[in-house]
Amino acid sequence: MTISTANAAKLNKMNRAAQNVSLGTVLKGLDTAIRSSGSYTAIAADASASSVTIATGLTGVKGFIAQVYTSGSQKSSIKVINSGSNLTITAGSTVGSPIPAIALNDVVQWMVW
Repeated sequence: MTISTANAAKLNKMNRAAQNVSLGTVLKGLDTAIRSSGSYTAIAADASASSVTIATGLTGVKGFIAQVYTSGSQKSSIKVINSGSNLTITAGSTVGSPIPAIALNDVVQWMVW
């Protein structure tokens, strides 16, 4: 769904709090900024490689959000490498605590701009 200029104006007038922050304008800007998003489920090859590489379809990724879920629970630590058009996701690291690698059927939710 795309936020139209008319709907952004209505959101801006919705209530005092929305007016104070120009809510409609902010949401329209976010809607325009996010260029690609998706969901990916890890396959056996990802699990054996301990990483997932996602082709975002966008050249020149400037920012991203990525989260990995195992059986519906978010992994506490991941590492994301942005190569400009691909996101490579591996297990993160925490001092003193081993972090599990990417597992079969882990779900990666991502968005880039």
